[in-house]
Amino acid sequence: MNSKERARYVDPRTGKHYDLAERRWRSDDGNPMMVTPLPGISRDDIDSRTRSLWRYRAALPVAIENPASMGEGCTPLVQKRWGGLEPYFKLEWFNPTCSFKDRGAAVMMSFLRQIGVHAVLEDSSGNGGAAIAAAGAAAGMRVKVLAPSYTPAPKVAQIRAFGAEVQLVPGPREASEHEAVRQSESVFYASHNWHPFFLQGTKTLAYELWEDLALWRPTTW
Repeated sequence: MNSKERARYVDPRTGKHYDLAERRWRSDDGNPMMVTPLPGISRDDIDSRTRSLWRYRAALPVAIENPASMGEGCTPLVQKRWGGLEPYFKLEWFNPTCSFKDRGAAVMMSFLRQIGVHAVLEDSSGNGGAAIAAAGAAAGMRVKVLAPSYTPAPKVAQIRAFGAEVQLVPGPREASEHEAVRQSESVFYASHNWHPFFLQGTKTLAYELWEDLALWRPTTW
């Protein structure tokens, strides 16, 4: 049995495990979940033929055979002078919807489609909703986004441009999440704040920096 076959969801608060094939976004106790520890990857595991975050697919908990990808990831890394320093800047606005959240959305939505989820619900005040709407369109999935009523009109227009339904919810930001949890009884809640596979996509940024900076090379410090 390989490490991916052993990977499971885990509730960090209770230690209870769940199979990754289960269509769930939280534990039975209502807590956020993580994925059990993975072994990581080596340089040889990188799919150098692929120019997107999917070059690091070996680092994911399960094999995703048919990812819904729009080329997210592999964003430029530039070094610029800032005061007396010369830091590196990762230009994540080169992603399809101009946000690092495209990484998490692409992996999460590809995984959910693979396990048979065809319609999802998300709550967002901006970039998360746009990312999931775009990834949903690429995956051929129906997406509904609950957004605070004060969400800027251009952001609502961006989400709708990808074919997602938008419901504006009165009240503070938390009201959108509460309404999403209520509606999750009938539609799968694919939350960028709750679902563990969103984080699995986001972590590709670390692998990318590792590769960009050639950190596998011996150093003198």
